[in-house]
Amino acid sequence: MKLRVFLLITVMAVSSMAMAQETWKESWTVGDKAWNDLEKHLEDVNNQWVCATPKYHRNHIQDCVDFKNQIWPPLFFEISRQGEITDKADMVKRQTATSTANPVSPGDAGPNPQEFKLQAVYGNVALATDHTVFKYPDATGKVVVTDEARVLRIFVRLNGKWVPATAALVPIIKK
Repeated sequence: MKLRVFLLITVMAVSSMAMAQETWKESWTVGDKAWNDLEKHLEDVNNQWVCATPKYHRNHIQDCVDFKNQIWPPLFFEISRQGEITDKADMVKRQTATSTANPVSPGDAGPNPQEFKLQAVYGNVALATDHTVFKYPDATGKVVVTDEARVLRIFVRLNGKWVPATAALVPIIKK
């Protein structure tokens, strides 16, 4: 069921982008220098977005929430691993409540995206996927993997800058 929701969102995203074909760049070729440079740039934007990697990890969770509030465009939304659609305002509110209850994020706790891959570029819209591993402290304080997801991340170019527009997370069920 969750895979169907993920596929439906992907089809809807691609269909809506087809309407913006006049901005399509014929020069985007998978694997060429421009493509690889954009993929690296978007991976960096993605890591900033989720405050991941030692470079962007923030020990105080509210610092990360404040940063997201600045970079997310007004219509940002996310589809959670549970299938819930949450807009920017609700995400900031929810994450602020979490940061108030648990203000410190030890080590590499939180989302840890891996295997980032640029899948398609349509003018000012880029679609990428990653495998995100979620880590949080257990009862003893040790940071452990709590779950994993495949994530469709959609970026848009606003005012000359690539920013996160939305994400859809699909849980990875371990057998």
